[in-house]
Amino acid sequence: MSESTPANPIEQLLALVSMVDPVDLASRAVDASRRTTESLILILENFASTVDNLNRTTTRINSLLDEVEEPLRRIMPQVGNAMNAAASLGEIASSLGELTKRLGPLASMAESAGGLFGFKPPRPQAPPSEPTAAGS
Repeated sequence: MSESTPANPIEQLLALVSMVDPVDLASRAVDASRRTTESLILILENFASTVDNLNRTTTRINSLLDEVEEPLRRIMPQVGNAMNAAASLGEIASSLGELTKRLGPLASMAESAGGLFGFKPPRPQAPPSEPTAAGS
């Protein structure tokens, strides 16, 4: 055995214990606790700031809805009526188209009957031609 290492296990244990510095371990534990506490405080401050921002945003949205909601409630029935009127206009246009198709044979029969009595339907006139300049 070498002279620098004690042979007795108790002496080895005491040598190991003497290598441990309790003040250093305590200072490390305190430092780790301090860092953990600071991080926790920072997280809580960020969370509080986020909640504050959400509260302000909620207040702004509520005030915006308070301003917009009443006029929208008044306008919506008129918008519904306008949509119904547009649908009715579409139905009227389709009804007029169908009526025109059904009256087509009657119109041709009326033209034929008018031809029997000597009536001719008026024809559109051609636009007047421009006067020509006589030998300048």
